[in-house]
Amino acid sequence: MKKKTLTQRLHEEYFPKYSKKKVYRMVNFLIEKMKQAIVSEDGLKVSGFGSFKRGSRRIVFRPSKKVLLRLKSGINRSKM
Repeated sequence: MKKKTLTQRLHEEYFPKYSKKKVYRMVNFLIEKMKQAIVSEDGLKVSGFGSFKRGSRRIVFRPSKKVLLRLKSGINRSKM
């Protein structure tokens, strides 16, 4: 999903009171904070999704058991 699509859906479904520009800024803020957490010593853990940590040369993603089970069972990703 592209950032523009995410912003549009968030605006329509959850934040209709806010302008699209404000929702776009919120999305950018969240993504920036996630980037900072991933490259920090602590990494980033999203419960029910997985964790991101900086390796020696690249970012390492470890999916949660919940995500692995859904992928293995063949459930459509949009239903996660």
